[in-house]
Amino acid sequence: MRFFSLLCLTILVAACSPTAQMPEPVGLAYLSNKPIRLNVARVEVVKKYQSTSTPPHVENEFPVPPVAMIQQWVQDRLLPVGKTGSAVVTIEEASVVETPLKGTGGFRGMFTVDQSEQYDAKMSVKIEIFDDAGNAKGFAYARARGSRSIAENFTLGQRRKVWIVMMEKIMNNLDEELDRNVKGYLSQYIS
Repeated sequence: MRFFSLLCLTILVAACSPTAQMPEPVGLAYLSNKPIRLNVARVEVVKKYQSTSTPPHVENEFPVPPVAMIQQWVQDRLLPVGKTGSAVVTIEEASVVETPLKGTGGFRGMFTVDQSEQYDAKMSVKIEIFDDAGNAKGFAYARARGSRSIAENFTLGQRRKVWIVMMEKIMNNLDEELDRNVKGYLSQYIS
């Protein structure tokens, strides 16, 4: 009888558990844009942000860490077409922080699928133009952030999908702001 009661309770809990709602991938919209043609001889990336790789920082657990996403953006979007000078892209922040969330307690908690963690991501990038003598000629700056919580019943695969979608949205926002600011503040260096 005790086994039967436990079996009924298990079936009831499974029936009451909501189906995990998965976000749809948005893709990297900026890949359809033409590269920004900078009148410089080279583009360099400086990683000012250094991940601690210790909790609550979890950016290195993501399928593609934010630093790598920004480096790829530089390759995809900034094209040096000049003969002198340089553009220095400084990654000032590329963090993701995980915060545990409090679940529903007591008897009700047995029938509730709570959000178990929240992920807060921040990215900020500065693009500076230098002449060959090392003199700064101008800069553009952009930052983007996003947050997402994850249900306690998500598998690792589901979590990874949520992380990817979150980071795609943040990168698309970062691209929009960088595109606008580079064209606004560094227009004399665009060919």
